[in-house]
Amino acid sequence: MGMKEINTWVLIRRYDKLESDNAKLQTSLKKLTLSHDMISDELKSLICGSIDVDDDGSKVFKIRRFDNNLIPLSTLLNGSSPERPFIIDVVGVHQYCPVETRTILPSYIDALQAKFKDLEKRVKLAETALPNLNDNHVKSIEDAATQLSTCLHFLDRRLDELIPASWQSQINSSA
Repeated sequence: MGMKEINTWVLIRRYDKLESDNAKLQTSLKKLTLSHDMISDELKSLICGSIDVDDDGSKVFKIRRFDNNLIPLSTLLNGSSPERPFIIDVVGVHQYCPVETRTILPSYIDALQAKFKDLEKRVKLAETALPNLNDNHVKSIEDAATQLSTCLHFLDRRLDELIPASWQSQINSSA
C-alpha cells in the first residue's frame, strides 16, 4: 500500500536576491511532489533543495495562499494547481527591519537567571516528590476511611444506647 503523492504548485518570489529597491523581483513557478506523512523539517528541506537555498537559518519563508494571505507551512500538504499556486516569499532574516542592540540591564538578566534557577530547583523537588505522591494519596484515603469507620462505630453505639426498648425488641424480632 503506497502513499499517495501530493502535487503542490508554488510561485517562488526571491526577495533575498534584490540588490536594490528598483531591482526586478525573481519569480518562478515550481511543482513540488510531497507525501502526506512529511513533517515540517522535511518539508522545509525539500523547499530549500528545490530553490537552491541553504537551510542555515539565514532565510525566512513566508508561505501564502494565492490571495496573498499568510498560511502555515503544513497547508502545502493540501496540494494546489498551477492556476492557483501557493506563494513562497524568500527573504533574508532582518532584510526589511534592522537589528537593534538590546537594552536589557545586566541586573535584570541576573534577576531572571536567579528566578530561572529557583524554578529549576522547585521542579526538581516536585519531580522527586512524584514517586511518593501515589503512596501519600493512598495513605490519606486510608486515614479518611479509618476516621469514617470510627465515627460510624460511635454513632452505632450511641444509637444502641438511645433507642427505646420497644423498638429494640421489634428490631431483634425482624432480624
